[in-house]
Amino acid sequence: GTSITEHVNGKKMSRGNRTVVNVSSSGANINDIRQSANDFHHENLSSVHKVDKIIVSVGTNDVKFYNCWKRNMRKDFKPKLVGLIKDLKQLFPSAQIHFHTMLPIKLVYKYTAESVHQFNNLLLEVCTQFGCFFFDCFSRFLDRSGVLYNSILFRDNYHLNDAGLKVLCRALKFIVYNNLFNPHPR
Repeated sequence: GTSITEHVNGKKMSRGNRTVVNVSSSGANINDIRQSANDFHHENLSSVHKVDKIIVSVGTNDVKFYNCWKRNMRKDFKPKLVGLIKDLKQLFPSAQIHFHTMLPIKLVYKYTAESVHQFNNLLLEVCTQFGCFFFDCFSRFLDRSGVLYNSILFRDNYHLNDAGLKVLCRALKFIVYNNLFNPHPR
């Protein structure tokens, strides 16, 4: 994951015989997350068989300054997402792979919201194509009228405050502790 999930406390998320490990790092893009997965695998070879779920938070550092009106989202990001998924499936063959939506971010430029929307649509498409789970938690960060909870859940344009982190952790716990139906298994 990225700085969005960096402060998710794996020990607090763990319970019973389920252990949650968070390998998120601030500033990580898709390629960095791919490298983190490879590093984790290499450093934990004896316990790789125990990994049964992987939750990926991706996109913010790739998209926050991306102008989708001048560039091609699919061309620029689909190969990277596919590479990440293929690596995860090879490194952790018995694990379910879950991607949660890129969270809304404050409009930095006029194209920001559209870039986030396009990235989430691409992520859904790639998850469907490769049999991964897509968890939509985007709306949890909007009010009833669809306006971003800037001052309530975010401490700046991108990062969650403590209240926002609680909302995200509830969503992540749902993924960790519930069996989700995947309509497109592969």
